[in-house]
This record gives sequence, C-alpha cells and structure tokens, in this order.
Amino acid sequence: MNFLFIGLGSIGQRHLRNLKILMPKSNIFAYRRTFKTPTLNNENKIIKQSLKKKFNIKYIKSLNNLKKFKINAGIICSPSSFHVQESIKLLSQNINIFVEKPLGSNLKYVDKLERLSKKSKKISMVGFQLKFCPIINFLKKIIKERKYGNIKYISIHHGEHIKNFHKYERYEKLYASKKQLGGGVVLTQIHEIDYLLYLLEGYKLKKIKSLSKKITNLKINVEDTLSASMEFESKKRNKVITNLSLNYYEIPRKREINLIFDKGKVKADLVNQNLIMMNETKTIKKSFLYKRNDLFLNELKYFLNCIKKKIKIKKHLNLVNAIDSLKLAIKLKN
Repeated sequence: MNFLFIGLGSIGQRHLRNLKILMPKSNIFAYRRTFKTPTLNNENKIIKQSLKKKFNIKYIKSLNNLKKFKINAGIICSPSSFHVQESIKLLSQNINIFVEKPLGSNLKYVDKLERLSKKSKKISMVGFQLKFCPIINFLKKIIKERKYGNIKYISIHHGEHIKNFHKYERYEKLYASKKQLGGGVVLTQIHEIDYLLYLLEGYKLKKIKSLSKKITNLKINVEDTLSASMEFESKKRNKVITNLSLNYYEIPRKREINLIFDKGKVKADLVNQNLIMMNETKTIKKSFLYKRNDLFLNELKYFLNCIKKKIKIKKHLNLVNAIDSLKLAIKLKN
C-alpha cells in the first residue's frame, strides 16, 4: 500500500515507525513544509540517521493531483491549523485519511469537511489514542454498568510543563506555543475534552462556565490555563457536574480522573497507570501495564483494518465525533 504523510514532526514520525511495524512493505510518500525536526526514536531522542533513507521516503512538492502516486491513505500530522483544509484536499481526491488531533484550530470549513466525509465512501479517522487506553475504557465500563450507581461528578486534571513536551527543541518553537498554528493548552490537551464526551456518551451538555487565560511568563502567545465547569444531563434526567483543569506549567506532570457515584468513587492516575475504587466497605486497587506507544500502535492498527476490510470507523473515533470535540474545545477556549 502507498501512504502519504503530511508533516513528519514527532507525532508524524511516531505514526511512520508504527506503520512500518504493521506494514513493513508499505511505500512512503511525504509532504513537508519544514524539515526542522530531526530523526527521532520512540522516546523522542535524536538518532543520527537520515529519515528519508531510513524509511525510503519519496518527497512530493504539492497536494494537488495525487492520483498519479496511487495513495491509499493519508496520515495528516501537520500543525492543527492546516488539518481541516488538508483533510478536504485528500478526501476530495478519494483518499482515506487519518488525522492527528485536534481536527482543527477553528470551525472554518468544518461544515464542508463534515458534508464531504458523510458523502465519501473513504475512511476518515481522527487520532484520539486515549480511546485505546485500558484505563479510559475501564472507567467507561464502570459508568455504563453502574457498578457504583449513577455517575454524579467527574473531575479531570491534566498539568504538564510545555518545556518537557519535546526535549530536542525549545518550547517557544512548538506549534503548541503559537496561536497561528493552532496552539494553546485547550487544543493541545483536547484529549481530556474528547474522552470526557466519550465517558458521558448519551449525555447532553447543558451549561458551561469557563476561564481560559495565559497567567505565566512563558514565551507563548496562547492560553496556558483552563478551568471549566460543565453540566451534563442524560435522557433519564440524571445530571452530572464536571470540572476540567488543564495547564502548561505543572511539575511534575499530573493526569488524573476522579469519578463520584451514588454509592462509591473511583480515582484514576494516567501517569502511574493505576486506579482506586472505593465504597463504604471496600477499597480495590488496580494496575494497568502498557507502554505509551501501544496506544498509538493500536489506533493505527484499527485504522488499517477498517481500510482493508472496508469497515466504517466506529462513531466515537470518526470525523464527526472529532468535530463535536473541537466545537466544545472552541467554546471552552473562548
């Protein structure tokens, strides 16, 4: 199969390495605006080897007239501000697409992309790898099965210093630091928004109170802090209050989810890969052992399987779902 990579920064190279594990004989084409990112390994450490030679990449100069390259799928890993238009360009040329999160940096042309994705027979998926995380799916199961009764409250916190994102480059140069490229803590850490909607599938958002600001002296022109409260309601009138906290400056990093039910509570730690379940009489601790790259590997494996077997992408992983997450992120950001 022939694959086109748009962007080969750290996440693009991760998907490229994983693709070569899953499909060693695949042919790689690439379109890059810049060549600033060096060749990296799975720990994002620089290796002294040409990326082009390592993966036998054929670089192209335009995204027009791709038919001559017989591209089976495009992997879009450019800065967020380019995602929507690049997705439209590939889908309109009858190419399957995998788009790295977030789907975009604003809602311009999103409706056009949604219409095109519904009309097209090609596969379109957005890379929210945490939906392949065993902890997230375990929490979803607990909520669905009402193990501790009805869910009443969810608190999500993700704090991590932006200078630790990529050790090989200065944080000021990251897309996450720049408004024009779709940066900011809300869009960069949109995973928390997306899996919140996933955990509360079937619930409707009723109210939002949000504060999004830059409060540090970091050399960025985007927000570094989000604090948001939301109210969701199910068809059976069950209400859930949620609190979402994101930041670009916390050391050490912290990524936790707290759920409170009628009859107990659950605390999940995504950094240490464990959770604690409690009720009045019992406390249960559970550990999850997985490598970070396993999540990326599994999402790409799923995408490729859908292409091969011509299976529709599941609703919680498709492009329309990513549009819903983006719309909520934009509301919170603004």
